[in-house]
Amino acid sequence: MTTSPDLDKAGASQAHLDAEAARPYPTEAEKQYPLPPSTVDARSYTEIKEIFFKTWFPACPSGDLANKRDYVVWDRLGQSIVISRLDDGSVRAWHNVCQHRGARLVEKTGHCKTDRFVCPWHGFTYDLAGSLKFAPLRESFDQSLLDTLRMPPVRAEEWLGFVWLTLSDAAPPLKTYMGALWDELNFYGMDKFQCRFRFDLKLNANWKLVVDAFNETWHVPFTHKATLVGMMLWREARLRITPPHSWMTLPVQDFTSRLPADADHRLANVCHYLSFPNTIFSCFPTHLQTWNIWPVTPTETLFTAWGVVGPAPEGVSEESWSRRNERDWQHFVNVSAEDKDVINGWGSTAGSLGHRRYMFNTAESRLTAFHEEVRKRTQPAG
Repeated sequence: MTTSPDLDKAGASQAHLDAEAARPYPTEAEKQYPLPPSTVDARSYTEIKEIFFKTWFPACPSGDLANKRDYVVWDRLGQSIVISRLDDGSVRAWHNVCQHRGARLVEKTGHCKTDRFVCPWHGFTYDLAGSLKFAPLRESFDQSLLDTLRMPPVRAEEWLGFVWLTLSDAAPPLKTYMGALWDELNFYGMDKFQCRFRFDLKLNANWKLVVDAFNETWHVPFTHKATLVGMMLWREARLRITPPHSWMTLPVQDFTSRLPADADHRLANVCHYLSFPNTIFSCFPTHLQTWNIWPVTPTETLFTAWGVVGPAPEGVSEESWSRRNERDWQHFVNVSAEDKDVINGWGSTAGSLGHRRYMFNTAESRLTAFHEEVRKRTQPAG
């Protein structure tokens, strides 16, 4: 990806980004829009491996592995991975590729009562941890290869009620990778929340265009006239850059103003976090929506969303709380449908000769930071 010289002239250096991440929040000097305007080349929305294969992302809710010997088959990014709950309660993940001749071992998500998966091609058998347990005609193989044979492992950690994966052995531990977002998101106590809703959208757009669409607010009065106008005080959004991630606070009409001026920003606002590269948490004090943005082709994206709900607040019945969450989720679905209508229009212009660059203003500082992170990871230094 190429970045406009304007970005360098304006001084958005690594030192500047590091300083932004180190400052306490909020402070009197906190800038509402922390980065200067910028542009990116429209032809650059294509990178995958240098980004997704070296970062962390949530693959599924922990609730999808509620019982011992449950497993999930995760198919994204041209990979197939089995995520399993072992008898000791821990989670393991491994590439879903038989080590004999490369067949797909496990077809779909389920429960493995026997703790054994049998390859449909030649009968090689593995346990839930991915270790080889049986090989037909074992004596005819090189024994040194079979003695320690296992499915190639994938690093997995549980956090915020999700199983997170990284495809890299070199990536730092999840807590280190999340940086400032670790404490920010731990505030909500999501280990006590439940994933109650989910849906997928197929979008005719590049995945980075979709990330861009959900990381700024000033499209609200144009795209979301029927759903968000009069509710979200989009002009008062405050942005924070914490490389490689970013977040913003978004005041809510007739709610934020009722709280003390020194109230914690997470109690007084909708807080919207991007975990680089493709995961967004849109957090209210008692519930949230989170979604992944997955590249399928350069012009196709899969948008996977979950609705996550905390315990009923004091004085609210479970029945009333359930109705309220159904209403909030349907509202999110309606908002997403409005975004989909606009985003899909990108697909009809992606091949246009007039499709040359995108201009980001200061209110789109999170987009500037996102594309600078992409540039650093995909272009060699110097």
